[in-house]
Amino acid sequence: MSLFYSMEQNAIEDELEDACIVLRPSDVSELLDLHPNTVYRLLQSGKLPACKVGGSWRIYRKDLIDFIKKHPV
Repeated sequence: MSLFYSMEQNAIEDELEDACIVLRPSDVSELLDLHPNTVYRLLQSGKLPACKVGGSWRIYRKDLIDFIKKHPV
């Protein structure tokens, strides 16, 4: 097994691990230093991809990273 293959495998595993991390709106609010209402407006408008689970919003970490990349400050 080559070093490159090992590094590539680690990158894939890291990406899969990131894809499984789920955040709550309060987590996003804290991470981005936004008011919670701002986060809920982004969720309700569909600008920040998320899903509702049992009436509560859940945001995948990967979707949050993509959102930040698309909306630089």
